[in-house]
Amino acid sequence: MLTDFPEQFVRQIEKKHKHTERQPLECLILGQAAKGFRLSYPTEGGMAYELIAYGVAKGQPVLVELTMDIDPEKTADLPELARQIVQLTK
Repeated sequence: MLTDFPEQFVRQIEKKHKHTERQPLECLILGQAAKGFRLSYPTEGGMAYELIAYGVAKGQPVLVELTMDIDPEKTADLPELARQIVQLTK
């Protein structure tokens, strides 16, 4: 499931939001190594930033989507609840 779905999901976001920039993302989900994408795109109010993280945690496939109005560069930039699930590693 996690081999094709994340890429398809990101492509849907790119189609919905013009001028989307995509960067690879390495992170942890519940302490387990995960991969993902950091997306940014213009909105009427400025910029939006989305983190799409995916991997296997506690034996289950997990995909986390987080939309923010600031560009998260480190785990401390994430909302408190999200920090309990996702930690940025780079």
